[in-house]
Amino acid sequence: MNRARRSFLLLSLFVLFWLLLPGEVAAEEAARKPARRIVSLAPSVTETLFALGAGEQLVGICSFCDFPQGVERIARMGAYATPNVEAIIAATPDLVIGVPPNNPEAIAALGRVGLKVIVVHVDTIAQIEAAIRTIAREAGREVQGEQLLAAMQARMAAIQARIADAPLRRVLMVVGQNPLIAVGSNIYLHELITRAQGINIAAATGQMWPQLSLEFAVANQPEVIIDGSMGSEEQAPDQRFGIWKNFPALPAVRDGRLYGGRSYTLLRPGPRLPEAFEDIARFIHPERFPESQVAPAP
Repeated sequence: MNRARRSFLLLSLFVLFWLLLPGEVAAEEAARKPARRIVSLAPSVTETLFALGAGEQLVGICSFCDFPQGVERIARMGAYATPNVEAIIAATPDLVIGVPPNNPEAIAALGRVGLKVIVVHVDTIAQIEAAIRTIAREAGREVQGEQLLAAMQARMAAIQARIADAPLRRVLMVVGQNPLIAVGSNIYLHELITRAQGINIAAATGQMWPQLSLEFAVANQPEVIIDGSMGSEEQAPDQRFGIWKNFPALPAVRDGRLYGGRSYTLLRPGPRLPEAFEDIARFIHPERFPESQVAPAP
């Protein structure tokens, strides 16, 4: 290659580099900019954004998002497990935030059309806190995110102080009666039970949401039963705890520590975590919360 040709090639590469650089820089800058138009695919994400003061940045939410007040104005874009891909694309968001088990195919489809999609995990308390930090960063609310986490941790520490020397009690937390689905291990609800001086009898299964036999539940003699039967299994109040009333000698029934009713505070892994912790601590140790005694099941 002669000298003139080599010089021409070097010059061409130099020009090409400067032509491409602005696009790359712009893409990087765009990625760093806080998202202004966000679609949330899960109730916990929606609650987190509102807790961060970023509710106005939401342009779409899933049909299960019902908290806090203010979500009514936001367009619904499919269900938790079945996001409406076409509606989300039409909303032109600059960020979509999902939580497993959002439909993986829908998530992939959104990515293929060039939308920025992030998925946060919220199985454990550590993951919930990490998710809050991620959402805060993406929404340009990092300061608010740290403030929110500090407030949550302070409130949980105050609750834990009230029950620090309380006796351990065997706990069964149920989310479905037929079949009998319980809170198992490796999930934030198990962690909250443990922190609240409870022994989660279903954790021995090693599963996150084990299906138990009634014989297993009765044999483990739970001293506290928290029955959050959900969906179509929810029954009238006078019938909801029928299966437990067949066992009047069960410690939880005998001692009046049988509680029930669907609670989204317990089932939403987000900024209401301290409220869920207080509810569980109060269920397990009602004597430590005399100012707010919880009525047991009728």
